[in-house]
Amino acid sequence: MNLLQKSTILFADDDPVVGEFLEIILRQAGYTVVKATDGVEAMERVRQSSPDLILLDVVMPRLDGLEVLRSLRENPDTSQIPVIMLTQKAQVEDRVKGFESGADDYVPKPFAAQELLVRIHALLKRSEKVRALGPLMGVLGDWFSARGIEQLGHELETAREIQFRLLPPSLPNLAGVEVGAVVEPTKSVGGDFYDFIPMPSGVGFAVGDVSGKGIPAALLMVMVRSLLRATAWELSRPAEILERVNRFLYRDLPPSKFVTMVFGVLDLGTGRRLSVTNAGHVNPLVLRRGEPPRVLEVGGTVLGAFEEVSFPHEDVDLQAGDLVVICTDGAIEAPDSSGKALGVEGLVSLIEPRRAEHPQAVARAVVDEIRARNPGPSRDDIALLILKA
Repeated sequence: MNLLQKSTILFADDDPVVGEFLEIILRQAGYTVVKATDGVEAMERVRQSSPDLILLDVVMPRLDGLEVLRSLRENPDTSQIPVIMLTQKAQVEDRVKGFESGADDYVPKPFAAQELLVRIHALLKRSEKVRALGPLMGVLGDWFSARGIEQLGHELETAREIQFRLLPPSLPNLAGVEVGAVVEPTKSVGGDFYDFIPMPSGVGFAVGDVSGKGIPAALLMVMVRSLLRATAWELSRPAEILERVNRFLYRDLPPSKFVTMVFGVLDLGTGRRLSVTNAGHVNPLVLRRGEPPRVLEVGGTVLGAFEEVSFPHEDVDLQAGDLVVICTDGAIEAPDSSGKALGVEGLVSLIEPRRAEHPQAVARAVVDEIRARNPGPSRDDIALLILKA
């Protein structure tokens, strides 16, 4: 028995023959049945049983079907219950009255059992989709309309544009180092980001991942990025910067939220020294020709979970041709069609053949390839940053 056939159906009809017929076909189809013989009793049964669908005769004593229907539609608790009107009358004007009062369907008597069951199934299926939007309806309130949803869509697009404007408008032009970076959220907006920050000793760079997805993650991402920039302009050591950012986030983040981040400083003085620290993020990689990938295991705890934490760091002297790869977990955990995650080795295998290309072209091609592995709905945001010495 499927879920729709477990639904509760209320029928209200004062004809005992019709009532007996309805009860038999509905129970045989697997539905739970609630009966009423007039409009007043129907309203009482609705309050008691919260039916998933109502079959409502038009002509009934005490309170007719149209009056019952209008009462149902005026009550927010019952306004979404699908209603099929049953009547001996088949004139166009009677159908119009029913639909104007909010009926979902109209079946004239006598009716065939199979036709009625098909109509019931179709309405219940449609109703399931409406109920799935219940949380959204609750948040939007009076905005839950075609115009309100359209306005929400426009505002989400605006939010997406604002978020992408917060990313660096262009990649930094660093002497002797090429840069590529891509962010791709699963939804209109997301919590993954990258940033470049001018610093006295060179350039700071960050790749971060706010827990969660969608609008909440995007709002927190804006806060984290602003906090990181303000802190990096005052301090110089990567570990010191993350320690201060962590203290602020611990105070302001909800208990269920946290941030992972790699933050580093590339010294553009003599040589190409990279100083990197990590707050619970995917470890950065250094890819050097002729050598196995080097994982910079400078792991620290996530940001915002504990008030006082310290972050280790590692210094790396880059050689010409080295690639530094930093990504969020959405890249290495992205599954293929069989569910197998890409992993670090898979990520490296996508990057190495493209060494001769500019890092921006590499980053874009790699993210596209990751998405192409499983063209279905994406599970996680992706951010990828590549430095080429």
